[in-house]
Amino acid sequence: MQKILPSLILMLVCAVVCGLLAAANMVTKDKIAQAEAEKVQKSLTAVFGEDTYTELENTVEGITAVYQKSDGLMIYDITADGYAKGGIRALIGVNADGTVASVGIVSLAETPGLGTKINDPAYLAQYEGTQGAKDAPDAISGATYSSKGLRNAVDLAIHAFHQTKEVQ
Repeated sequence: MQKILPSLILMLVCAVVCGLLAAANMVTKDKIAQAEAEKVQKSLTAVFGEDTYTELENTVEGITAVYQKSDGLMIYDITADGYAKGGIRALIGVNADGTVASVGIVSLAETPGLGTKINDPAYLAQYEGTQGAKDAPDAISGATYSSKGLRNAVDLAIHAFHQTKEVQ
């Protein structure tokens, strides 16, 4: 019995902790989802202006969400790998002609001072009017992974735009 008692106590402690974690998750999950939705809405407004954004059905793998602005602009919410896995969350707007309207960063978990350079407005503006990687800006020195990650996200948005356009 003395050999089993520590194992039983450890099992009981683990069960109580798991129960507390499950309760904390149930209490906070709706608040977290609401905060995330507000963060995306603020980013949409900051990058593409005050407007009505309608979330559309997403059928393309790798895209978190698709929004359409009232003027028809398609906006793709994409999380891409930079130096950090899933370290870049970007909103990429695509014009009706298949060119990039604008790129905005929702969140960035890249190396401060290096990978975070992709959030520079001048760098992001270089994507405007491009059709993806073939005319994308050069990688930032010291932030190659982050630059490539953003370039991949832009390519995915352009691909998704053409894919959904063919379906319509």
